[in-house]
Amino acid sequence: MSLGTKLRALRTERNLSQTQVAMELDVSQTAYCKWESDQTKPGIDNLLKISEFYETDIYDLLKDEGYTQINKENSVNENSSNNMIQNQTNNYNASEKLIEQYEERIKELQERNQELKDQIDFWKKKANH
Repeated sequence: MSLGTKLRALRTERNLSQTQVAMELDVSQTAYCKWESDQTKPGIDNLLKISEFYETDIYDLLKDEGYTQINKENSVNENSSNNMIQNQTNNYNASEKLIEQYEERIKELQERNQELKDQIDFWKKKANH
């Protein structure tokens, strides 16, 4: 199940409109609509807001439900082992996605920090002349 499908299901379970959820998350209705339709993905900051709003674990939002389906023909022990391995794989994949998003966000913040430092230097020089 895709992230967008999960978001839609969580929203409709609570009988909320996209606009209501978008307002709660402090994003535009268009952005939220794009997330639900899998046109775009929310960043880490918004994923955290979403998980808090829906009171769900962020890993549950990110993991691909298709990978955790258990073949009913397997034995109980096989099912448990396969499920455990798949859950570990899903957690690893979700962690990798989070790390990538954190690294991207850190880079953006570092760039913004440098821009602000440059502006401070500019205004200091201008004030001294």
